[in-house]
Amino acid sequence: MKALIVALLMVLAVAYMTLAERKLMGAIQRRVGPNSVGFLGLLQPLFDGVKLILKETILPLESNHWIFVLAPFLTFYLALLNWLVIPLDKGLVLMDLDASLLYLLAISSLGVYGIIYSGWAANSKWTLLGSLRSTAQMVSYEVSMSLIVLTVVYIGASVNLVEIAYLQSAIKFFWPLWPIAIIAFIAALAETNRAPMDLPEAESELVAGFMTEHSAISFTFLFLAEYTNIITISTLLNLFFFGFYNPIIIYLFIWVRASLPRLRFDQLLKLGWVYLLPFLIAFLLIEPAILYTFDLF
Repeated sequence: MKALIVALLMVLAVAYMTLAERKLMGAIQRRVGPNSVGFLGLLQPLFDGVKLILKETILPLESNHWIFVLAPFLTFYLALLNWLVIPLDKGLVLMDLDASLLYLLAISSLGVYGIIYSGWAANSKWTLLGSLRSTAQMVSYEVSMSLIVLTVVYIGASVNLVEIAYLQSAIKFFWPLWPIAIIAFIAALAETNRAPMDLPEAESELVAGFMTEHSAISFTFLFLAEYTNIITISTLLNLFFFGFYNPIIIYLFIWVRASLPRLRFDQLLKLGWVYLLPFLIAFLLIEPAILYTFDLF
């Protein structure tokens, strides 16, 4: 029952995050966002959802029908599984695992399969290319995210997310780890396929990438999974570096999308492998020595 409530709340949060994003992007780019459906456009997400659900599901003739239909659901299901171990409030968590961070790393690594299967099963060159880009991008930045988690584990001396959040009642991890926090935000943009790193679904090159052939309920699941992952990773960044929930990080996701142009694919991979990864490795080598020197390890 608790898991069902969390799932429903997440769907509601995704719906109104899309509304907030459209309104904020409209304000940033000096245009009008949704303002006609309901008071101040507040019913726009509801009507958008109804429209998507009632649309006809189109199955490409040469597609692998079962995988094509099930892969978007798998993507959304894996996105929701993260919330089993993320604390919703102080003392409120569905499943308080001792190694909850390891659980999150495992589930986030599986998330790429939903995108790969969604693109491959359509049997289209555009969706396949989007899937291949997604594989390269998410695997590249998964390494960086794992090292970022390791830096937090070092300073918190725990792999339990609830304990790490409680430890920051005295001092926020952001202050000693602020370079890592900035890198974590960049890696989060890449992990969630957000602009300017939305290469797997670059509209100007691939129409809609791995989602090109999906419609109606299949597209809805992929859309829900994308925004669920944004809310999830924003929450995790807050818990890693501030110990509490803060909507500023979600605002930064929207601000960056409205402001920056898309990177080229080679620039995206170079940023991950040539710049971020060596810095994280160097920081990991130095961090234990500093903690040991000041008797904090």
